[in-house]
This record gives sequence, C-alpha cells and structure tokens, in this order.
Amino acid sequence: MRLIFLLTDFGTSDTYVAQMKAAVLRTAPVGTSIVDLTHDIEAGSVMEGAFHLYVSRHVISPGSVVVAVVDPGVGTERQGVVCEVDGIYYVGPDNGLFGLLRIKRAWKLQRPPAESSTTFHGRDLFAPAGARLLFNPGWVNSLESIDPGILVSSEIRLSEEDEEGFHVTVAHIDRFGNVVLWLSPADADGFHPSEIRLPEGGIVPVTRTRTYGNRQGLLFLAGSQGCMELAVSCGRASSILGVSAGDRIFLKRSFR
Repeated sequence: MRLIFLLTDFGTSDTYVAQMKAAVLRTAPVGTSIVDLTHDIEAGSVMEGAFHLYVSRHVISPGSVVVAVVDPGVGTERQGVVCEVDGIYYVGPDNGLFGLLRIKRAWKLQRPPAESSTTFHGRDLFAPAGARLLFNPGWVNSLESIDPGILVSSEIRLSEEDEEGFHVTVAHIDRFGNVVLWLSPADADGFHPSEIRLPEGGIVPVTRTRTYGNRQGLLFLAGSQGCMELAVSCGRASSILGVSAGDRIFLKRSFR
C-alpha cells in the first residue's frame, strides 16, 4: 500500500488540509492512501511539530512519504527540503521541523512555480513533491543534494542527572493533560521520584507506577511515545503542575 502522511498546523476549520490532499491526489498513483498524523499543531510551533514527527517515526513504514508543514517563514528565503530517514522521505520547510530526526540524506527543493501562492507552499510545493516521491523515489537524484549537517536543528535541553535526581524538560502536553518529558524509560530505569520541584518553587509529591489507573495523585510512568510522563488518573497533570512545553522541572530521587 502506498502511504503519504500529513502533519500541519492548519487545523480543520478551513479547507487548507483538503486543498493539500487534492494536490497530492492530482499527482499520486492510483491507490494512494493519505494518513493524517495531526493538523492540530499550535499555529507556528515548529518545536511541537518536530516532537510529533519524532515520536511517530517508528510507526511509519519505509517507502512512505511524510509531508510536514509548520511554516511561519513561508515565502521567505528559507528553503524547502526532502530528507531521508531509514527509508522514509520527509518533505517540508527547513526550519527545524525535521531537526530531531536522524537524517541520512537531504536534498534541496526547487522554488515553486512562479504562478504559485507565496503563502501556501504546503499545497503548491510540498504536497506535489511528496506525491511525486511516492511513485518515483529516484526523483530525488534530479535535486541538489545537500549535507544534512547544514539543516536547521531543533534545540532541546536534555535531561541531566545528579545524586539528587533528574532535571528534565517538558516536551509536550497531550490532550489528556499528560506531561510528556524529554526523559527516556531507559534513562529512568530504576528511578523512583518522591516529589517534583516546579520552576516557580512549588513542590508536588509523585509516585512511580506502570499504568494510569491504579494509583491516586500525581503519577510518573513510561508513556506510549517512548518518553517518561507525568499523569493523573482521570485528571490533568498539566493543570496541577501549571507547566508548559519547554519548562524545566526537577524530579527528586526517593531515598526510601
């Protein structure tokens, strides 16, 4: 099955996503299926888009194409690119959106046709390029190859461990209010926190667990996206903690 994935900050109240899909289907081979990763990225939040591309990378099969558009610099001199990661092609703007992926090869897209919109490269440049790649991956050989090392990176502050515990960054708040952390289950193996120290000085007790439903209070557990997270059974951890993506918190080690 031929699959093309879309990720944008367009939402669904306008026809922008539908116009991108129409542009894909004009070029894509018969039988192409379009999968929506999400269109609810916060408007202009390149870092949130990068997070979702990073955590979804393992469920996308080699040979697929991902067209990602979170592009506050649309129409400027920022370049459009094709990136290859483990047999998956990513198409979109070079603004850090692909900066968390381990890119093996990259190519520079040509500018869109002169008659194209200067404010909708998702429809006029990236969607057609993604569709073309789906049926002819060799098309990239006609593009200018570029060093992946010159692509715009996504800067995240990784976890830091000391004898007292972990300093970690909030990666994402999901729709359930779970606080996803830039801390891997492997790094947190055997670690049991007793409390969370918040940026403004607050302290909240926390318990390590395996699931959402078997404990009360604030929970620390391995989430489904390959990151540790903070959650509350039938509640919103983000409301209790008052944190946002990018905030730095401290998980104090339990010595009991």
